[in-house]
Amino acid sequence: MTDSWYDGKRVVVAGGGGSGMGAAVARLVRDAGGNVTVFDLREPDDADKLHFERVDLGDPKAIDAAVDDLGGQVDALFNCQGIPGSRPGTTAADVMRVNFLGVRHLSERVLSLIPAGGSVASISSVGGLGWDRRREAIDELLETPDFTTGLEWVDKQTAGLLEQVFPRTYSFSKQALIVWTMRVAVSAIERGVRVNCSSPGSTRTAMASDFPAEGVEYISRPIGRESTPEEQARPVVFLNSDAASYINGANVVVDGGNAAARTLGLL
Repeated sequence: MTDSWYDGKRVVVAGGGGSGMGAAVARLVRDAGGNVTVFDLREPDDADKLHFERVDLGDPKAIDAAVDDLGGQVDALFNCQGIPGSRPGTTAADVMRVNFLGVRHLSERVLSLIPAGGSVASISSVGGLGWDRRREAIDELLETPDFTTGLEWVDKQTAGLLEQVFPRTYSFSKQALIVWTMRVAVSAIERGVRVNCSSPGSTRTAMASDFPAEGVEYISRPIGRESTPEEQARPVVFLNSDAASYINGANVVVDGGNAAARTLGLL
């Protein structure tokens, strides 16, 4: 990691609490000289030199209040928030609020604060690969103009497309994030702001236990192990740095070669 990548830069890390990928991103950016504000419900375990704002990232009013409190320029936004939807009582709306609608709402608010040369990087998932097979539904969702109408669209899908909360709604939320990233990258770059995302494979986080063990084992092939949060954080931190100044609209798959092996029928 280049120690000076974020010197003097003001950075927001959404979902940077706890000990997962977002927390690893917050630490790496802080160590690279960034002035980091973490938006999350959970305070970072390693909060030294990090500013923390308690924010429900699935609530547009809470997001608006947090952005209003920023009160100035933001050089980079990291969207690291996400829930799988596998826990009892979790609804499709819960998943979509956090994984996509909240990400979109926060990004649209913060984009107005990002100057030319700034950037946005989001963490999607290998569960979002294959987005092209759901392009029609994704485009319908992306055509909704705001959080409220987006949630209304989601509610209409709960007897069909989003009836299964996990893994189908989780997968759809990540697919929508990838397509949204590509769309916004085209418009935002007109004023010099880059937008990218990554798609992590199996990762050793607290959320990993929510996924079936056999699925984790399969997604961990051919490399034969889960990644660490830091191994997923480094590519995202790179994407929002000046070192990636010509990378825009990309979805970087970070899965130890699993997608490549599946594409070629080698698993």
